[in-house]
Amino acid sequence: MGILTEHYYKLIWKLSTANEMLEFKKAEIKDLSTIQKLAYDTWPNTFGKVIPKKQINYMLQLFYNIEALKKQMLEKGHNFLLAENDNQAIGFTSYEIFCNEEPQLMIHKLYILPSKQGLGIGKEFLNLLSDIAMQNNNQRLRLKVYYKNAKAIGFYEKNGFKNNGTEMTNIGNDYSILDNIMVKELK
Repeated sequence: MGILTEHYYKLIWKLSTANEMLEFKKAEIKDLSTIQKLAYDTWPNTFGKVIPKKQINYMLQLFYNIEALKKQMLEKGHNFLLAENDNQAIGFTSYEIFCNEEPQLMIHKLYILPSKQGLGIGKEFLNLLSDIAMQNNNQRLRLKVYYKNAKAIGFYEKNGFKNNGTEMTNIGNDYSILDNIMVKELK
């Protein structure tokens, strides 16, 4: 694979009976509203049964307003990738190489529209992120996942991640989030 900042990737994947084209591309500033919409479309399904709606709304406004996304991209060094099918965004991820000045790629976000989950898109994102990590001499993938998000935890474990402890983060407005830290060593 080429360097992601210069190229985007295309994969053929199967949806039930039809072949479809899945494209991964580096997101730019102009794509932030698309990322915001995807977050608003995925979070209620992802967290609706384990986090109160008021807290979900607070977190979406905190982390996914356009200025916050712009700051993540331009100041914090987060790289965003979009997954598209027929020129429609169906998922996104963000990552940071050499997170905390260690040889690790931190996956900050990975969300796929509920109607597109279970089709292998998340696994392809992880494969792509593994390739990016290795191209940049990062030895592991690291992420944080909400401790009650059993579906995501199972997905990451199935894809070689191990639980490496927990971390409590105060996000303001009297809310705290307890996350499992998960790590996958790369060969």
